[in-house]
Amino acid sequence: MRKILAVLPWALLLCVMLIVNRPAPKPVYDTDAPIGHAVGQQAPDFTLTTVDNQPFTLRDHRGQATVLNLWATWCGPCVKELPHFDRLAREHADDVAVLAIHSDLITDDVMEYLSHYDYSMPFAVDETGEVIASLGGSTMLPQTIVLDRYGVVIYNQVGSMTYEALTELAEAALQ
Repeated sequence: MRKILAVLPWALLLCVMLIVNRPAPKPVYDTDAPIGHAVGQQAPDFTLTTVDNQPFTLRDHRGQATVLNLWATWCGPCVKELPHFDRLAREHADDVAVLAIHSDLITDDVMEYLSHYDYSMPFAVDETGEVIASLGGSTMLPQTIVLDRYGVVIYNQVGSMTYEALTELAEAALQ
C-alpha cells in the first residue's frame, strides 16, 4: 500500500503534464460552400505537377490564403505581372500559397522561358485545360483567383495585378 501511495503523486503529476503539454488540435478548414469558381463558392480541388516535378494539390493548402495566377508566355501583361506574384510568394511564404498556372494554349517552351528568371514560386502547365476551365478561366489572360483559408473564392477576375492589390487580397483572404 505504501508503494502505491508513494507512486500516486508522481503518476498524477505525469498525467497533468501530459494534459497541459499536449499539442493543440489542428484547425479544420472545411466549408459547406458549393463547388464552383464564383465568389463565395469553394474552388474545385485539383492536382497539377509543377515544372520542378512537385505535386500541387489545392486542398493541401487549406489554412493558407491561396493565390492562383493564370498566365501564358505569349501574354505581355501576364509576364509583366509575374514578379508581383513571385514577390508575394517570397514575402508571405508562411501564410500564402501561390501557383502560376500556364494556359494549355502553349506557343513557347515554358521551361525555356522560365530558365531566364529566378522565380521562387511554383509554376505548372495545365496541359488539358481542365483545371483552368474549372476555375472559370478562358483564353482571356491574365486571370487571378484568390481563395481564403477554406478554399472559398474571394476574387476571380481577368486583368493585370499590382503587388499592392495582391497583398490586399491576400490579407483579406486571411481574415
